[in-house]
Amino acid sequence: MKNIQFNPKKMKNLKTIFFGMITTVILLTSSCQNLTEINKSPNMLNASDINIKYVLTSVLSSSATNYIRGNVYGNTITLSEAMQYLQRDYIDFQGTNTFSWSPQNFSGFNGSLINSQYMVDNAKNELLEGNQKFYAATGQIMRSFWYGFMTSLWGDMPYSEAMQASKGNFMPVYDSQKDIFKGIIADLKSANDILATVTTVDGASSADLMYQGDVLKWRKFANSLRLRYLLRLSEKLSDQPAGLDVKAEFSAMVGNASTYPIFTSSTDNASIPFPGTDSNTAWPGGPLGWNNRSEFYRRKPCATFVKALKSNLDPRLTTFIRPVDSQLKVSASTGYVKLADGQIVYNVTAAQVGSTAIDTARYVGLPAAMATPDAYNLSNLVNFNSLKALNSGIYTDQAANPNVSYLGDIYAQNTNSLVKAVYMSYAELNFILAEGRLKGWISSSDASEYYKSGITASLRQFGIADGSKTVYNPQTHALENYNETTFLAAQVAKYTSAADDAAKLNVLMTQKWIATFMTPEFWFDWRRTGLPNFGANLISASNGTKIPVRYPYGAEEPILNKANVASAIAKLSPATNDQWSKMWLIQGTNKPY
Repeated sequence: MKNIQFNPKKMKNLKTIFFGMITTVILLTSSCQNLTEINKSPNMLNASDINIKYVLTSVLSSSATNYIRGNVYGNTITLSEAMQYLQRDYIDFQGTNTFSWSPQNFSGFNGSLINSQYMVDNAKNELLEGNQKFYAATGQIMRSFWYGFMTSLWGDMPYSEAMQASKGNFMPVYDSQKDIFKGIIADLKSANDILATVTTVDGASSADLMYQGDVLKWRKFANSLRLRYLLRLSEKLSDQPAGLDVKAEFSAMVGNASTYPIFTSSTDNASIPFPGTDSNTAWPGGPLGWNNRSEFYRRKPCATFVKALKSNLDPRLTTFIRPVDSQLKVSASTGYVKLADGQIVYNVTAAQVGSTAIDTARYVGLPAAMATPDAYNLSNLVNFNSLKALNSGIYTDQAANPNVSYLGDIYAQNTNSLVKAVYMSYAELNFILAEGRLKGWISSSDASEYYKSGITASLRQFGIADGSKTVYNPQTHALENYNETTFLAAQVAKYTSAADDAAKLNVLMTQKWIATFMTPEFWFDWRRTGLPNFGANLISASNGTKIPVRYPYGAEEPILNKANVASAIAKLSPATNDQWSKMWLIQGTNKPY
């Protein structure tokens, strides 16, 4: 099989691949490496010749790229449109905005998974026992991260027989999703137990892009990730994996911080910064991501997301989103004027507006799944010459729509300290704990306190400072000072005043959705709970009010591993390899629809 394992070509070229990776890392991180080592023939390299710490570097850096570019800010389908964070316009928006998804191969994630397995298999070659344990455990954690993510995307997939081409197995079985999750959760527990016996790690600080060799932080990631996956099984308690008591394990972990440390602040976030030195290491929305800047400007914030932030007077709005270049105003006269605060206003008459729905706010998103998004908010009336005369910096090239917001400036750069590939955050963990408390799985603290901590952690993650002029007032259009105490009290009141547990869960999920912006993770929570009701916002989607619930198996799979793929498809409901068929995780749950 070509996808989740080595194939003969990959086995033949494995040494060359790793030699190239090591050389690249050496050139970036060390100017005094012994040249006789660098100049070894790649065909003479054995596993013992490969410095495993650079494999960890490769795992973390490639995972950051694959996780974000492939699923959040990519060039084809991404989950950002499904979760109504973004919408696209100008060209090729139909497939992304309306969910005409095509089959997706596993191959985009192979490198991260194969290298994680390499670390597990070859950590024994390290001379120091602490290093052996550290690299084996971190390899297990990243392997578990990717298996958990991939099975959640597709459903059943190769697991127990994956990556065994060297043993002659080119057609691995597709393990059941239930068994895969059982294995992942066991591996994460094992990784934590292994790292609990490690006191020192030699030489990992520079290669470990995420935690600089901090063993405790890796343990926190393993255990926090384990809680994520246990909660993902929350709708399958009547059909949970044999030998795994999801509720009991969740409770035992939360009640034993010394044995199972979890995230305690945003400094524990499992995240990778984008160095921004070239197209491979830059945030994909920056200038290095694409030659044509229209790629940035055609990825616009979705109206669902913008309205949620505006209605809450949420200070994150002004970090995530830019105000429109040209604010619409219905007036008796027409034309552009520049206000004292620098905002350009475009006066239009009622006759020009007619029956067209317009948004006159300074922060405007594209409605979900529009038939013609690039025409939204009277873009056909735009006069770019007049706009440029008032502000020469306004973008006027392809994909421009000055009457709709673009993403915030932090997302237009190759690198920014607030923009990272976030595998898991302290904010997300708090929402997991809040839901666990709401379900009665744990008795510590109160769900509203975890909920409040989740919002607070998100604000900290994005550098929102108390007292900063970051709150947009939709009535006056002015920016006002952010009062953290007032804002948090208002959000907690929405939770505590909700009529019942179902209403509380809806409030909680809405805030979790906001906090996991620019990651693919909330799709799994929405799919599990059906909250918030995103389907109600769709205008011209390809399947009514439905949003996809899985990635279809790629076109390569039926060719390379026909019988096993067919067996996996037969277990979908309905047994069709498309984006609408339900995998085991949500079968029998009536979720999300």
